Amino acid sequence: MRMGVVRPAGTAPGYPPDRADHARATLSLLEDFVEERQQLKDTQLAVLNILEDATADRLRAEAAVKASISILEELSVAQAEIGALNAELEVRVDQRTAELMVANKNLEAFAYSVAHDLRSPLRALSGYSEALTEDYGDLLDDTGRWYADRIQAATERMGTLIDDLLLLAQVSRTDMNIEPVDLSAEVTALSAELHARVTADRSLIRTVVANLVENAWKFTAKSEDATIEFGATAADARVCCYVRDNGAGFDPAFIAKLFQPFQRLHAVSDFPGTGIGLASVQRIVERHGGRVWAEGAVDRGATFYFTLNPAQAP
Repeated sequence: MRMGVVRPAGTAPGYPPDRADHARATLSLLEDFVEERQQLKDTQLAVLNILEDATADRLRAEAAVKASISILEELSVAQAEIGALNAELEVRVDQRTAELMVANKNLEAFAYSVAHDLRSPLRALSGYSEALTEDYGDLLDDTGRWYADRIQAATERMGTLIDDLLLLAQVSRTDMNIEPVDLSAEVTALSAELHARVTADRSLIRTVVANLVENAWKFTAKSEDATIEFGATAADARVCCYVRDNGAGFDPAFIAKLFQPFQRLHAVSDFPGTGIGLASVQRIVERHGGRVWAEGAVDRGATFYFTLNPAQAP
């Protein structure tokens, strides 16, 4: 006997619901679940990436801070070392300055001592040679009188050399009185071309001009059309003075010896002198904060330049 299913009243045909619909609904739910799960995983991965990036940024920031601290520490150490070096340098400079002052004083004392010790025998030589010539000149032949004259000339030259040595020593120790100086007034008898005013020690700068002009006068003595020119130009906001001549000149290969004491580029028999004048010029100019140099050629004359600070406008 076959039993049938009684359909409740009011229900549509086909009850109970179709299983295919249940399967589709269940599959849809599963698909939604899987999609949401995948979205959750993506979100988790994104959060992890953000955390990793944040961690990397933090590590980089920490590394940068450590590097900055290291640089600051190294800079601090370097500054400390520089400070120590500066302090040591100042001590050395003070020490060298003190040593230089002592050396200069010793040199000055030596120069005056030598000058004093040498003058006495020189006076004796000069006196005896004069007495020999005056009292016994008629008993001497030409050779004897020539010997006596040579002794007299040598003693005079030695006296001049001693005076120049004392001047060279004095240049380094004398107190400087800086004041406006009209160089034209100092060389009016020699040149009227310079009308610039400078600040300098009048006595010392007169020595510079005198030495350079006398030097030019000496080396043009054998020139038939001797010319000595004194002038000034502007050079690096300073007054650049020069003494130019058309005399014997000098070999530029030996220019380094020009301003060294006792160094001569010409024979004494040709051009007498002690070799101190240009050394004094250089020392005086350098004490004024300037510099001195020369240009020249053999038999084509020479030009000596020196710079001084200009006077301040009133």
